[in-house]
Order: sequence, then C-alpha cells, then structure tokens
Amino acid sequence: MEKKQAPIHALVLDADPALSRRVAHSLSEKDYMVVTASSKEEALNMLKAQSIQLAVLGNPTKDGSCFDLLKDFVKTSPLTSLILISDAPGKEIHEKAEGFGILGHVSRSYSPEEIQKLLEKFERINQLL
Repeated sequence: MEKKQAPIHALVLDADPALSRRVAHSLSEKDYMVVTASSKEEALNMLKAQSIQLAVLGNPTKDGSCFDLLKDFVKTSPLTSLILISDAPGKEIHEKAEGFGILGHVSRSYSPEEIQKLLEKFERINQLL
C-alpha cells in the first residue's frame, strides 16, 4: 500500500497583493495548503506556529527587499525551502542569497510557468526527506 503524502504547507509574502494572489494560486493548483502573509512579522509568526515546507518571499514592504527576510526565515525555520521573487540580476541574487540554500528565484513579472521548474525541484527534494 502506497503511503499517502502529507499536504505541503506553503507561505507567500509580498507587498503586492495581486502578485501574492497569483503565486498563491499557482501553489494551490498543485494542492499545496497556501497561506499569505501581509508582513514580515506575520510571516515569521506563521513559521513559528506551524510546519511550513515552502516559502515564496518577495518584498515585505514597498521599499523592502526579499534579501532582508532570508536570514530571519532561515533562523526561524531552517528546513523551510525558499523561493525568492526578485528582479535583481542572477549574479546579485546568488551573491546575496549564498549560504541560505534557496531553491531559486522568479521575476516580479511572474508567470506560472516560471515557478513550475522550481516547484518540481522542491518536490524532488521533499520526496527524499
């Protein structure tokens, strides 16, 4: 008998509600249990309160940066996989996110196809755990 996989809990945080909804919709289409946060504090409290396997982090405020969140997220929940939403050049993302073990990033002009490869990578890793 095949073991039924527990649902994957995902969190989305970005200051742009429309972008958060688009990302959350893509995740929920894969049957992930998705919550959205409207602030860094709310997101960190969610991480502390429940097991979240995947977080998609954009800008927490209009003038904030996803890079500001990385350290706090990793310290709070080191086993949560992270995807960043950023238009920064790939080299800059690599330099700023090095050592934090992110799965990758998607652009702020977001398309569902863009995140699919990262979700496939996440699912392969998650199956090994």
